[in-house]
Amino acid sequence: MTRSHDKGVEAIQRAAPLFERVARETRLLECLQWPRKVEEDFFASGCSELPRPVYEVDRDRARAHAVDCDQLAMTLDVADPIQRWLTQVARSYADGNRLLLAVGEKRFSQLSRDIYGGPTSPFDADTTNLDLANHLDKRLEGEKPPVHADHPRTILEAEAFAHAIKKRSERIGLDIDVIIDDDLSAKVLAGSTRVRVRAGATFRKLEVEGLFVHEVETHALTAQNGAAQPILKFLKSGGPRSTRTQEGLAVFSEFYAHALPIDRMRRIVQRVRLIAAAEEGADFLELFRLLREAGSTERDAYFDAQRICRGGLVEGGAPFTKDASYLAGFTEVFNFLQVAVRGGAQGAVEILACGRIALDDVAVLLELRRRGILGPPKYTPRWIDHWEGLLPFFAFASFLEEIDLDGVRARHEKVLEATECLD
Repeated sequence: MTRSHDKGVEAIQRAAPLFERVARETRLLECLQWPRKVEEDFFASGCSELPRPVYEVDRDRARAHAVDCDQLAMTLDVADPIQRWLTQVARSYADGNRLLLAVGEKRFSQLSRDIYGGPTSPFDADTTNLDLANHLDKRLEGEKPPVHADHPRTILEAEAFAHAIKKRSERIGLDIDVIIDDDLSAKVLAGSTRVRVRAGATFRKLEVEGLFVHEVETHALTAQNGAAQPILKFLKSGGPRSTRTQEGLAVFSEFYAHALPIDRMRRIVQRVRLIAAAEEGADFLELFRLLREAGSTERDAYFDAQRICRGGLVEGGAPFTKDASYLAGFTEVFNFLQVAVRGGAQGAVEILACGRIALDDVAVLLELRRRGILGPPKYTPRWIDHWEGLLPFFAFASFLEEIDLDGVRARHEKVLEATECLD
């Protein structure tokens, strides 16, 4: 082991206790949740008054966490890859606590944009998150869910949904408690060991698989794997910088499991556009009405508008931009997996399951894995377990990208026209 790596390992030993404590005590998304009373008051007003959420934040603790992480970062040597990674992790935990200190203020949105990106943030040389959202929206235009999608036999009550999630968790060995919560404001709220389901909520059967692979087989799985690490237990929570990759993995899991239907993809796309509208000044009521005009139910419109406004200003101009990262994250994860799988880099892909990490961490974590500092993942998602099925999938996907669909459409024009006549 070189002297540089000695210093890197020493830095890990010094940083790990602080990171574990900050990760355990920083509950950003939980702090941003609106109580159900806010929802009840909104609907009692006839959906005509702005919600008035109140956030409970331990400001002294958040301030201390941000200072401690910043001070640690300043002691690290960024010329060493391991210490450079620890610096990025420290800054991320500090960022999460700075967000907590700014809830309910305009600067919350500015910090959010710096951390997660926003609609106009580029994710490659010449494409923004909003460009991608608009492209997908155009491709999905006119597409409708199957007519049987809302048939009573396809709908599950909250109890049946919770039972289905619990059973799926047991099949892959994850220890997850699934409970019905009378006070939950969202339909589902998932943590590392517990999934809460809103009492009285209903779910389409397809949502079971989609929510399971997204919330449990991705987010809970990576959190539990991080917590099970012998040294790097702080990987239970990667801080805000890991969000883009984690959400990208979760959406990829939905896509690969054929559990990403039209309406789900449309909602992901729509949220990017809603953030853009909020940045331009749209308030909660305007977002709610835009969603209703687009066909959302009242409850779904409330949930999605809430996601955009939580932590920021319900009066508009300062949204929470986290949801702008999903499409970019999905694209980045998909492209990484294409290269890694076709290159036979199974070890690199498994790193993605070792904890909540960012794609940029894979190289340094591979080195830590080689040195025995990072342990193998305790659990792996089924799509990684089925490694031999990934190569044909990505090999064929890369081939399909080269096909001229205009020529294919011209060949089958009569079939398409005949189908339109049936509508």
